[in-house]
Amino acid sequence: MRNNSSRLAELQRHMILDSSAEKAYDDITKLLATSLEVPIAIVNFLDDDRDWFKSCIGLPLTESPAATSFCETFFNTSEDLIVVEDTRESALFSQHPLVVGEPFVRFYAAARLRVNGQTLGTLCAYDMQPRNITPDQIAQLQTLTLAVVELLAQRNPLAA
Repeated sequence: MRNNSSRLAELQRHMILDSSAEKAYDDITKLLATSLEVPIAIVNFLDDDRDWFKSCIGLPLTESPAATSFCETFFNTSEDLIVVEDTRESALFSQHPLVVGEPFVRFYAAARLRVNGQTLGTLCAYDMQPRNITPDQIAQLQTLTLAVVELLAQRNPLAA
């Protein structure tokens, strides 16, 4: 998934790999953390060798294990949105190192950031406790995902 050349070209086209954090992405991340009531929220882009955090709450920018490996697992599904109320009860994540070991990630919700048919990353939320989220919170995750895609489209008028 990470080294798909057309996906990497799309990342480059949007100048994601060369840009620093931007307030609009920070605002979306803060809204996601607040609306889902989670301690960790991330707008995350992936290239072939690492995560490029566009914005992050609750996770130092120098840390990437949760975003990298949870996103990799999510990308191995056909879903555009995933909500895992308790990762220990999920076949996808039950044996994940951050589920069975420190820091015990128990809740995960993510939406693909898809532009021009390419998955560029995720908008995701984590919690150390299992939790349910409401249909309104799921709708908010979807709305914020569209907001990220719109921000990308502003960088490249051919996108969306």
